[in-house]
This record gives sequence, structure tokens and C-alpha cells, in this order.
Amino acid sequence: MDRQVDRQERATVAPPAPSASPRWHYLLQLVAVVALLGLFLSLMSASEVVDGGAGRKLFLLGRMAVLVLLCTWFLRRGGERWADLGLRRPRRWWVVPFLVVGGFVLLLVLSRVIRDVILPAIGAPPPQLGSSLVRPGDLAEYLFLAIPVAWGSAALGEELVIRGFLLDRIVKVIGSPGMPAHLVAILCQAALFGSFHLHQGIGGVLITGMVGLVLGLVWLLGGRNLWACILLHGAVNFITQTEAYTARPGV
Repeated sequence: MDRQVDRQERATVAPPAPSASPRWHYLLQLVAVVALLGLFLSLMSASEVVDGGAGRKLFLLGRMAVLVLLCTWFLRRGGERWADLGLRRPRRWWVVPFLVVGGFVLLLVLSRVIRDVILPAIGAPPPQLGSSLVRPGDLAEYLFLAIPVAWGSAALGEELVIRGFLLDRIVKVIGSPGMPAHLVAILCQAALFGSFHLHQGIGGVLITGMVGLVLGLVWLLGGRNLWACILLHGAVNFITQTEAYTARPGV
């Protein structure tokens, strides 16, 4: 009887939670993902994909898949899941559309300020962003850039890696889960996001850094949830590609 009670008690005891890793462990993961992302970007930019053949297109999609798999491996080693980083059901779904629309409007306003005020003031030309490379009327390139790239590689992949994994690792390296740490992490990931677009000049760095900042704020206001960021990122890229595709040649 006593043995049966002991077995029942052991069965009801939950297994111990995985211990938190030291800060240097998170820092190494952060550096590894940033270095690999930088390497992939140095090997091929988005502009080289247009008319570049199937191999370049597969590389563009595959490099983000590799980064997501690497981050997933890091998470599983530490007993974490993507849900812990924001890929979970929002507590209030009705907030998501407001965040997407509000973020979209804010992006329009800030991008106009950068293009019309800041860049002319410093004598920098407007950038040719990778999200609008498709030529008017080029249906094949449009379908590739507007669907698997805009919604897959950019919206889902970049949000998982940057607003999900990298932002979380920055917070863990800082070592404080409070609001100041999250704000610092948002600024850091925005700076990283902008630096990944150095090949687009100072204009590309400023605009993409601003996009990273807005997406980080959307993540925070949404309860550190990624779904509003994913939808906003995908919508911006899809609309930009559609505008480029439907524009009159020469305009």
C-alpha cells in the first residue's frame, strides 16, 4: 500500500522546469544568428534575385529557412518554444487589426518624413528598397516577390528571427524582463535591422531601421505577440510589390 502511494505521489509531481541559461549563452546565440544573417546578405542581395534564375530564388527563400531552423534548434536546446517568443494566440484578437492599421499609418508618415525631409537635408538619395524591385507588368516576378517572399521569407521568417528570436535574446542578455529592457532591445533590433541594409545606402538604413522600430513597438503593444508584426510586415511588402507591378512603365 505504501509503495502504491509513493508511486502515485511521484506520478503527480511535475518535472522540474529547465534552468535558465547564463547571459553569455544567449549572447553567443545572438552573435551566431546575426553573423549568419550578415553572411547570407553579403552573398546575395534582394536586387540580385530579379531575373536571376531559379537558383537565386531558392537561395533567397532557403537562407531564411536555415535561420529559422537554427533559431528553432537553439530554442529546443533551452527547453523553449516559439510560443514563448510571441508566436502564440493573442489574448485579444480584436487588438490585432488596430495595431496593423495603426502601424501601417505610422510607417507611411515616418517614411515620408525620412524621404522628404531627412534625406534631402543630409544630401542622401532615396533608396531602392528590395520590397519594390518587381518591374511593371512582370507577372512571374510579381507572384514570386509578392507571395512566397513577402509573406513567407519576409513576413513570417524575418519576424520570427528578428522580432522573435533576436529581440528575445537581447532582452535576456540585458538580464531584466522589465519595460526599460524591452525598449532598449527594440532599439537594438531596429539598429540591427537597418544595418542589414547597408547596401542600400544611408537612406535604406534609415528607412528599414525605422520599420524595425515600428514593428518592435507593435510587438510590445500587442503584448509581446508576433502576429500583428507578421501581418503588418506582409501587408507592407505585398502592397509595395503590387504598386510596382501595376505601375505604368516609365512612371
